[in-house]
Amino acid sequence: MKKIILSLAIISSAVFINKAVAQFSQGGTPFSFTVDSRHLPSFENKTMPPLDLDALKAEDAVNDLSKGPFRFGYNHYVSLNLQNSGTWTTLPNGDRLWRLGIKSPNALTINLAFDDFFMPKGASLYIYNTSRDFVIGAFTDVNNQKDKAFATDLIAGESIVLEYYEPALVVNQGRISLFRVTHAYRGVKEYATKQFGGSGSCEINVNCPLGANWQNEKKGVVCLVVNGGEFCSGSLVNDVPQDGKPYVLTANHCSTSNDWASWIFRFNWEAPTCTNPSSSPSTAQSLSGSILCARNTPSDFCLVQITGGLTNNTVPASYSTYFNGWSNIDVPADSAWGIHHPSGDIKKISEAANACTAVAWTGSVTDHWQVGLWTQACTEPGSSGSPLFDQNHRIVGQLHGGPSACGNTGANMVDSYGKFAVSWLGGGTSATQLKVWLDPNNTGATTLNGFDPNMHIGVADNNISTTPFSIYPNPSDGNFNLEVKLATAQNLTVKVINVVGEVVSQNLISNVLNGKYIIDLTSQPKGIYFAEISTFTQTTVKKIIVLK
Repeated sequence: MKKIILSLAIISSAVFINKAVAQFSQGGTPFSFTVDSRHLPSFENKTMPPLDLDALKAEDAVNDLSKGPFRFGYNHYVSLNLQNSGTWTTLPNGDRLWRLGIKSPNALTINLAFDDFFMPKGASLYIYNTSRDFVIGAFTDVNNQKDKAFATDLIAGESIVLEYYEPALVVNQGRISLFRVTHAYRGVKEYATKQFGGSGSCEINVNCPLGANWQNEKKGVVCLVVNGGEFCSGSLVNDVPQDGKPYVLTANHCSTSNDWASWIFRFNWEAPTCTNPSSSPSTAQSLSGSILCARNTPSDFCLVQITGGLTNNTVPASYSTYFNGWSNIDVPADSAWGIHHPSGDIKKISEAANACTAVAWTGSVTDHWQVGLWTQACTEPGSSGSPLFDQNHRIVGQLHGGPSACGNTGANMVDSYGKFAVSWLGGGTSATQLKVWLDPNNTGATTLNGFDPNMHIGVADNNISTTPFSIYPNPSDGNFNLEVKLATAQNLTVKVINVVGEVVSQNLISNVLNGKYIIDLTSQPKGIYFAEISTFTQTTVKKIIVLK
């Protein structure tokens, strides 16, 4: 590790950044992008060992015959931290900058996992590729988790830079310990660089006519990055209290590495229309980090709770999520639909317009539902863990496996899903069942409809008369009036979030009762934003539109 004291004058320069990834972050610009590079020293670079691609592809050829996770990357295990790697630079005002370059030759993308991550107040971490056109961050103290873990979404390219900025007031308080570097060698163009079509030709985008009646349910389905280098699918699942706890149901076979703390959950990863888009959709947003709640092998279920990037202990309102409902009644569905991310591709929908059948995965216990032949589309590796919905739009299982594939016909166009009804009581303990988590008050519920949290806090309707907050004009050129009418004086936090989950503005207004305040977004590009207005007792989210 190198340490350098910078005594030269810093020279500002204009830079352009393409904010390419929508991981929950605070936005902004890396410090090194704002200065003349001639006044910053070089920094240490680490190169990962080469891969045996032939061996990996031979393994994939076998693994892809099952409906397991779709492996896209190879995990390099490392031990790199602020003390043993990278280069420190002390700035004239006492602030410090740490940079570390990582290269994994011929990688399509790189993603990272940390086992000790702590950002003190005012500090920030950015990660970007060496061409500086793909940036994630800033990651700050809002990304700190109790388990000290952190993971990143996929970053395009074979060479990346970690850049940590630490103000003088918090020198030596930050912790960054990197334990895994994942080298993507296949199947990630669809995920990271937004080039589509990695899944089979028969797959149907979720916003095609087949998905017209599933526009709520699709919002709860997520693409998962698990075990560092694998794709699976899962779904937010509602609980009886309908309190927005971010539970995600997926398959147990997606959690073989027990690394839930570094899982990535990508929301809204879909084409906006029926056809594949020609450019990157702006809808995809992701969160990282979770804890295990329960899992069990017979019905192949795994329930985790997202821990990173939450707002008021749930998924940020700007993600426009939906918590899917369920049925624990052991009765076959008359017809069934699957929503999933085959091969890590954008969100797809499949239909089986005939009744499911109870089957045994192994042994004689009928712990799975087999779809009665897919009539439109099917599933693939990477679809593992995705929800199976019955005709009442409720989850009745999650994908375990099966022979279906584009081009197959007849009896091979089936798949098996672990029964939600069997997972409900599971192995009889809190660690092996769904019931204790999804019905914590033991109400005896057998079915539960889906839950849209945004309908309860104002995202869906900007003109709810009961709200004490109003924003106008809307749309505007970036200048918005916030009118507040409260019954008692309270402190008010106004946070504005863009469609990729970045906080672009945040202000605290003290002792507010009645009045008008300005939200200034004139420096932001045109588009849709979400104003999250919070007091001690309530939170309201309003969609606002900047037109220029």
